[in-house]
Amino acid sequence: MKKALSIVLLVSLIISAMTFPAAADVDATSWATPATQETPTAPTAPTAPAPANTAVTTNVPSGDVYTVVSGDVFWKIAAKFNMTIDELAKLNPQIKNIGLIYVGDKLFVKAGATVPAATPTPVATTVRKLYHGFGESTNYRIRGEQKDNLNITTASVIFDQDGRIVDLTWDVMEITYALFPGWVDPAADQATKDAFVASIDDVWETKREEGYAYDMTHLISKGAADNLTKKEWFEQLDYYESFFKGMTVAEVVAWNEKYTDAAGRPYKMAYTDKLTDADKAVTATFTAEEAAMLVDVTTSATMALEDPHSHFITALVEAYEAREEIK
Repeated sequence: MKKALSIVLLVSLIISAMTFPAAADVDATSWATPATQETPTAPTAPTAPAPANTAVTTNVPSGDVYTVVSGDVFWKIAAKFNMTIDELAKLNPQIKNIGLIYVGDKLFVKAGATVPAATPTPVATTVRKLYHGFGESTNYRIRGEQKDNLNITTASVIFDQDGRIVDLTWDVMEITYALFPGWVDPAADQATKDAFVASIDDVWETKREEGYAYDMTHLISKGAADNLTKKEWFEQLDYYESFFKGMTVAEVVAWNEKYTDAAGRPYKMAYTDKLTDADKAVTATFTAEEAAMLVDVTTSATMALEDPHSHFITALVEAYEAREEIK
C-alpha cells in the first residue's frame, strides 16, 4: 500500500514539474530542444541618420532658393535672376568665396528671403587638391611719339583639382624711358652706387604697386575721373580677378573671345552709346542673360585683357600649364 502510494506521488510530482506556468511571459522558442530550435533572424541594421543641412532655410517661400548645377558660376546665376554679383553675394553671406560654389549648394536669389544662418563648415569627406601656377608674358609696345615701352605681365594662380580658379592675381611691370635715369659709372664708389639704387627704388613699381598714382582715371592729373567706370587700373583688375574665380582657364579664354570687341575690351553694354555698329550687330545676338552680365561687368571694368598694353590671358594660360600641386 505504502509502495503504491509512493509511486503515485512520484508520478504526480513529475507531471507537475512538466506543466508550463499559465502566466509565464516566455518566448516559446526558448523551450525548444537544440535539435528543433530555429535559427533566429538577424536584426536589421539601423539606418544611419541623414546628415544635417549645413544651412537653415526656415520661412523661405518656394522659388527663393536656387540649387547649383554642373557648369554654374556665380555671375551666371546672378544674371539668370537679373541681379548683380554684389547683390547675389549680399544675399548669401554663407558663401565665403564666390569663386568656390559646388553642385548642390543652395543660393538665395530673391531680396527679402530669409538668409541662412551661419553654421560651422562640415568636415570634408574627400581631400581636394590645390595647385599653384605662375605665368609671365612679355610684349614690346610700339607707341611712336609717346615713346615705346616694355610690358611684363604676370599671373599667380591657385587652381583646384578640377582646374577651376580658386585665387588669381594679375600684375604688370611697365618699363618706360623714365625708369632709366642713366647708369652710374661702374668705377664709382659704393656710396654713389647705393645712392643711385635708392633714387630709383620708388620708381620701379608695378602698376598694382603704383595704385592710384598710375592715374588711368586722370583723377590726379585732371582733378576728376573721366573714364567710363571711374575705376582705377588696379580696381578694374580686382573686379576681373573676382569675376573669373570658379572658372577654368578654357572658360576664361572662351569668355574673352566671345564677349570682347575688336580692341579686346568687353562690349560696353552699360554704355550703349559707346557701342559701334559692329558691336551692336554682335550684341544683338546675345541673350538677355548675357546682356545683363555684360552690363554688370562694364560698370566695373572696361579695359582689355589681351592687347598691346598687357597679355593677361596669355599669362593665365602659362600659369595653368606650369601649375604644380601644393603639398
